Amino acid sequence: MRILVGTDDGLHVIRWIEGERSGRTAEKHFEGRQVYRLAATDRRIWAVVPEEGLFYSGDGGGSWERVLDRLDGAQVRALAVSPSDPSVVYAGTEPPGLYVTRDDGQSWEEIPAFRELGARESWRDYGKRSAHVETIACDPNDPRRLYVGVEIGGAYRTDDGGQSFTGINEGIFDDIHEIEVDPWDPSRLYAATGGGLHISRDRGLHWRRHETEIGELYCTRFDLISRGVEVSSSGQSRLVLATADNTPSQWSGRKGDAKARLWLSPDAGESWTPLHLSGVRDAGAIMDVADDPATEGAGLIGTSSGNLYFGRAVGGKWTRIMFGMPFIRSILVT
Repeated sequence: MRILVGTDDGLHVIRWIEGERSGRTAEKHFEGRQVYRLAATDRRIWAVVPEEGLFYSGDGGGSWERVLDRLDGAQVRALAVSPSDPSVVYAGTEPPGLYVTRDDGQSWEEIPAFRELGARESWRDYGKRSAHVETIACDPNDPRRLYVGVEIGGAYRTDDGGQSFTGINEGIFDDIHEIEVDPWDPSRLYAATGGGLHISRDRGLHWRRHETEIGELYCTRFDLISRGVEVSSSGQSRLVLATADNTPSQWSGRKGDAKARLWLSPDAGESWTPLHLSGVRDAGAIMDVADDPATEGAGLIGTSSGNLYFGRAVGGKWTRIMFGMPFIRSILVT
């Protein structure tokens, strides 16, 4: 198994075979730089490196080419590849800005309506961080419809390819970490926030916080299993959610503990079951979850403590295959 792991100190390319006690770092890229997000298409792997820009690799992560620099001091933070056309890629920045390429990264243009939106909205800086685009989601059935989440600021939708944006914040917590569109019902949206999981059934016009404790917990990662390719027996999307009992400032330090949990929903977010993470002894938060495409029901989780685990979602034991890494931000299995 070849695993790309984005961390606070570069991109680690891990080699591991199931059954081995641990993996090994075969390559390292972007040393000394944070690798915030990873995404893949059939042709390319994309890496968000906030201090340097946006990069892609055409050889599975062996070499990288910069395609988008820091823009007037802005850092790239978010990335989304259009499901209907992988040559169309969106990038979001800190301070909040939105950019698009329609030719696989060869040229980029800013979406000015989003910057104009920022002049009207009450986006808030926090600590040493500026408000920023944290998540971008594309509607799989309508290439002109796009959702953008601002941390801290709220959620926004465009139905005309970015010519105009509408705030969709009724009932949602404004610390947005992740927005996803249900591929089987694109009118259904999920928002993982610093104030719990929220669901909309009308493309974001109205949101409701989940009635269970899922609606109260700090959400660190949300994903569709196999990006919606795999569905449950009821024909609904299967979802996975990582949560913590407290905020990032309480995870660090010798006595810090995120009390991380991983949850599975077989019915498009209506009900959730906590997974038994046997073998996971970690005070850090779960920052990313990745499928193992070669093994049904198996995957990896990476934590803020720098540990990488392999396991099975239901009933299986989790094995720590890497430890002592920097803060893990993103995982991709190639």
